Amino acid sequence: AAQFEMYTIMLLSAIFASLCWGSNDYYRLPRSVKPQHYNLRILTHLENSSRLFFTGDVEIYLHILQATDNITLHVSSRLNIDTSGIWLHSLVSKCNKNIGIERVERNSRNDFYIMHLSTQIVPTQRYLLHLQFWARLGRAMSGYYASSYSDESGQTRFISVTQFEPTDARAAFPCFDEPNFKATFNITLGHPEQYNALSNMPIMEKMPICERRKWVWSIFRQSEIMSTYLVAYSINDFEGYASCITPYKRSVKFTTWARPSAIAQCKYAAEIGPLLMDYYEQLFDITYPLPKIDQLAVPDFSAGAMENWGLITYREASLLYAEEASSLLDKQHVTNIIAHELAHQWFGNLVTMEWWNDLWLNEGFATYVATLGMDNLCGNWHAYEEESVDNVLAILYTDSFRNTRPIHQAVSRASQIAELFDAITYRKGAVIIRMMHFFVGDKAFRSGLNRYLQLHSYINAKQDDLWLQLTDAAHQINSMPYDLDVQTVMNTWTLQPGIPLITVQRHYLKKSATVTQRRYLLYDEEVPLAKNESPLRGEPCWYVPLSFTTESQSNFVATEPKAWLRCYAHGEVSPLALEDLPCDQEWLILNVQLATPYRVNYDVANWELIIKGLQCGDFKRIHVINRAQLLDDSLSLAWSGHLSYIVALELLGYLKHEHEFIPWRAALDQLSAIERIMRQTSELEDFQHFMHHLLDPIYNYLEGIDEDSDNRHHVAHKALINRWACRLNQVDCVQGALKYYHRWFIRKNPDETNPVPQNLRAVIYCTAVRHGDADDWNFLWRRYTNSTVASERRSILLSLGCSSKVDQIEHYLRIIFREKTLIRKQDASQIFGAIVRNDIGFHIAKDFFMHEFELLQR
Repeated sequence: AAQFEMYTIMLLSAIFASLCWGSNDYYRLPRSVKPQHYNLRILTHLENSSRLFFTGDVEIYLHILQATDNITLHVSSRLNIDTSGIWLHSLVSKCNKNIGIERVERNSRNDFYIMHLSTQIVPTQRYLLHLQFWARLGRAMSGYYASSYSDESGQTRFISVTQFEPTDARAAFPCFDEPNFKATFNITLGHPEQYNALSNMPIMEKMPICERRKWVWSIFRQSEIMSTYLVAYSINDFEGYASCITPYKRSVKFTTWARPSAIAQCKYAAEIGPLLMDYYEQLFDITYPLPKIDQLAVPDFSAGAMENWGLITYREASLLYAEEASSLLDKQHVTNIIAHELAHQWFGNLVTMEWWNDLWLNEGFATYVATLGMDNLCGNWHAYEEESVDNVLAILYTDSFRNTRPIHQAVSRASQIAELFDAITYRKGAVIIRMMHFFVGDKAFRSGLNRYLQLHSYINAKQDDLWLQLTDAAHQINSMPYDLDVQTVMNTWTLQPGIPLITVQRHYLKKSATVTQRRYLLYDEEVPLAKNESPLRGEPCWYVPLSFTTESQSNFVATEPKAWLRCYAHGEVSPLALEDLPCDQEWLILNVQLATPYRVNYDVANWELIIKGLQCGDFKRIHVINRAQLLDDSLSLAWSGHLSYIVALELLGYLKHEHEFIPWRAALDQLSAIERIMRQTSELEDFQHFMHHLLDPIYNYLEGIDEDSDNRHHVAHKALINRWACRLNQVDCVQGALKYYHRWFIRKNPDETNPVPQNLRAVIYCTAVRHGDADDWNFLWRRYTNSTVASERRSILLSLGCSSKVDQIEHYLRIIFREKTLIRKQDASQIFGAIVRNDIGFHIAKDFFMHEFELLQR
């Protein structure tokens, strides 16, 4: 029944869409006209800060699919159209026949620009549409907008840059702004000659603009066929850092661009980028198709980065790395973002989703294969394990609420598209792709991906197209049962929300177990039916690949499924029997290396066997990822009432002997919710004693807050434990943090020398501000205003939100949202979030949110 309901909903959506093509109230463009090629010319004015604007014209070669008397495309309300510059030609033989345009109409709700024609245009002829337009360069970090920076003399310098995903190309030029209206582009940019012009393709030639002294046209090579949201261009006075690492068998020009004072911080990105590209060419077995790739560090950028084909744009903190000031975690962050965006050059750019409901195919794959790329090049970071576990645990929490959404989300209006850029799309997408990688096997995974990319290169695809290729590949090498296919399995994970709770009841005398499933909800309260809602809703069901091992085997390498929990007709959830299990003295653990996103609850006897196995000396026989899983599951199940807290806390006690990062991360993430509650009660001191008892052994093992100059300890682990120790007012941690900070405070040139250990700066800054006074806060604020390192500036901004002084937090909120502020708009939401996570700041931020909502919307 659950599957039937899913397919019925999709079918009804398709029928509804087909009935609405002709309606101007429908948010999708009509399918009667399709673009083949754009000639786009833009003239950008940056010389006057009070008049930042652009003008342009576009020629669109049209392919007519069915006769029509109007042409409808996208034009944002921000874009002005010169109606006198609109013309439409029929390209018939040697003469161009002019088609009259009787009137134009704007539908602002859907950004439609509708040109009503004097006669029908027909499929047998080709047509050329010309429009002229102009607009101000916005400052909202979308469409074609202006950004700025201060040069070394303190003068403000302006640049322009695009951000079109998902639906803002229409704010820069008239276009068919949907992902499956792919076309080729010839882009020409007009600008003062002292500026650089960048776009998706290399510059073919530069020509002087005769009527403008010292201005030039930069004419770019024709692009590959691509979607409008991937078009990109920028006018800037940046410097370029050319990569000298060229692992390719052929030459691809790789350049990283930044403001001149930050160009040295481009070195790492210029080194790691080509190596990642080389890895992806091998992984996908498809050559990168463009002759160059540029990476651009933009001072004002709303997202982390954007995968524009051949011109990737980044927030500065996501691309720049300063060896002398950034932490190793900053380096890993930069690597992850670059790996993600470069993966998109295949998944998203070469092959693009048909519509935004399959956005997760782009983002989930890029998120997942980024961890493969990082692991291949930087194995000592353990990025694959740690990123994968981080994503799985995040989704096990996010998806445990009733109001979560499915990965494959229907879009009923254009404004919903932006809502899809969330953890479900990125993280859950990556998690279920990892699951699929495990259950089809690496060979079938690589083969299926290659077939999919080859077959759909330069066109669009749906998730079913990928499932088909992976099924064929898996069946060819017998890595998947023939009575199962990838689509059947994956639809249960992509078309319905939530995650399963797998319950295991062992029958020790029979050496067997019964495995059942149901949806896991953190708060499983009864929800009243909505109006007209049927009470006969089927229980959700998932096809679950089950891997497991036992104490005598301890085989945590075999992640492939040994059995499948299946869904049957009419939504029946049938239990599965596991046979030939060991005796009642051995534990049983499901979900080897957390291969699949589900929670597991065992009978109490098996939990006790697991606890016994963890508390003995050889607990490392259980894989580190599964140790994290057991901690996360037990504490979450206790919170939701599925397991006694006595069992969960008994299992938690083994942590006093644990030295690995992943289990500690899982445990502390779960304990943070308990800590927030305890801070509101009189039992806080008892909780702190309990946590000190738990943390002291690992704090001492990691040598506390002392500087780890040779990185012999795991950097993220040391930062995590110190953050908790200092937050819980562990004396050695707090005193050590304040000591480092005050050494910096008394330096004559604090902007030139900083004695605070790079990898612990976030912890130490936050602790110093929490325990400090106004002088400490103001000192750190001055360091922010003087710093030129993006990662350091971000760390300082977040740390300033750690203050325990009401007046300081109120002052900080006023600074963030002041009209003329030194804090960039892109950072405001992160700072606000940091204040919300502060116990004292939460209530102040809440009041600010309620009373200053209009200010937050600017």
